[in-house]
Amino acid sequence: MKKLDTIKFSIILTTVFLVVLIIFAVMLPWLVTWYVQLAQRHESLATTMMVTCYPCAPFTAVVLLSLRKLLKNIQQKNLDKVQNSKLLKYMSISCLIISVITLIAGRYYLPFYIVAATFMFLSLIIFAFKSISDELFTDK
Repeated sequence: MKKLDTIKFSIILTTVFLVVLIIFAVMLPWLVTWYVQLAQRHESLATTMMVTCYPCAPFTAVVLLSLRKLLKNIQQKNLDKVQNSKLLKYMSISCLIISVITLIAGRYYLPFYIVAATFMFLSLIIFAFKSISDELFTDK
């Protein structure tokens, strides 16, 4: 696959994931209730999951929209260091916020600790990538 084809494919995937995020947000009460009944968990878990997932949704959208914009910049060969650095910073901070939200929720439902660790690691990777790209593209 050519480089441009993979970028186009990635842009399409980010759009698909944004649509899935919206559908997930709309269907969350039903999905969580279904899960709690299927897993035979306490009913308060449904509330915990919704109280955790809804605040994370806007930050997830920020990550996906920033990634989409970054990919479009690369596709159009727009390598504006300042704009791309801001997009990476937004992504990193959003992942960090999601990590904090899920870390707090982990006190009530242990699997959220795994989500928190995953988003913390993702935030670190994006921040490191931002730092590396800033260093590589600085005017010397």
